[in-house]
Amino acid sequence: MKTVYLVCATGIATSSMLRVKVIDYLESKGIDVEVVQYRVAELSPDRIKADVIVATLAIPPEIEEVVTVINGLSLLTGIGEEETLEAIAKALSEDK
Repeated sequence: MKTVYLVCATGIATSSMLRVKVIDYLESKGIDVEVVQYRVAELSPDRIKADVIVATLAIPPEIEEVVTVINGLSLLTGIGEEETLEAIAKALSEDK
């Protein structure tokens, strides 16, 4: 099972909106995924267990050094949404 962190400022509203889209898309592609919502302030490089982070705000560089981070704003606006979902699926499909 792959793990995706959805990260926004509070870990509640915005990431909740992304959750359904990400889960539905990945499951339609046959990717077994666990999705966990976080506030950006909760992230620590030494505790990251995610395969991918989808974020709606800037992520500290030290986090980007240990995990793939994908900008998830398009999942809110709908502009470029399909490309973002494809990028998430691709990142989860790559061997680490």
